[in-house]
Amino acid sequence: MKTFFIITHVAIGFLALAVGLVPMLSKKGSRLHNKTGLIYYWSMVFVAISAVGLVLISPLTDGRLFLTGIAVFSFYLCFTGRRSLQQRDEESVRWYDWGISGLMVATSVAMIVYGVYHLSTLLMKGQFESIGVLFLVFGIFSGSNARYDFKKYLLPHAAKYGNREWLFVHIERMGGSYIATFTAFALVNIRYVFPDAPAGIYIATWIMPGLIGGLLIGRVVRFYLVKFKMSVQ
Repeated sequence: MKTFFIITHVAIGFLALAVGLVPMLSKKGSRLHNKTGLIYYWSMVFVAISAVGLVLISPLTDGRLFLTGIAVFSFYLCFTGRRSLQQRDEESVRWYDWGISGLMVATSVAMIVYGVYHLSTLLMKGQFESIGVLFLVFGIFSGSNARYDFKKYLLPHAAKYGNREWLFVHIERMGGSYIATFTAFALVNIRYVFPDAPAGIYIATWIMPGLIGGLLIGRVVRFYLVKFKMSVQ
């Protein structure tokens, strides 16, 4: 069972990474964009489910817990990114919108608490491991996204992109989902490429995808802000 989960998790995760590039590079709204985007979405659903399954049937380790948190975060971004398209016609907020954002809040709080516990325990022993920092950073970042969701659910007029909120949320969340998935993929495989790499290599592995991807997403957002002659509220 464990071998099946690992093989399918890796295979579907690789499919998501490969297919996910197509909607980002294809014409927005085209048949190719929509079809490959849907394949990417359902691939991410399976990646998240299989990641949780692996935790349930495997010994608990810091690395496994962290990658599970990233899988939940990736799916959350993917889910809310797809939901934004359905909400462009002012569809009301559903119970599952609250549910997925609530799950993300719970996961982010758990990551922050565990990160603090991990760091404080090691520091008391005069030791340090970067995994504690990873829990903290991703917990805070994912929590800030979910916090924005709740603010928007309660106060729709607080949406920072106004009546085009759906478009920008779709861009930011789907792009962020891909970045988080790529980061997890890189963190798992970097040890095989550089088995004796110093801690700095591992830290760069989780920082660089987010940094580079964030800059690219920012450029796309600015392009559409200029195109629609908008300013962020």
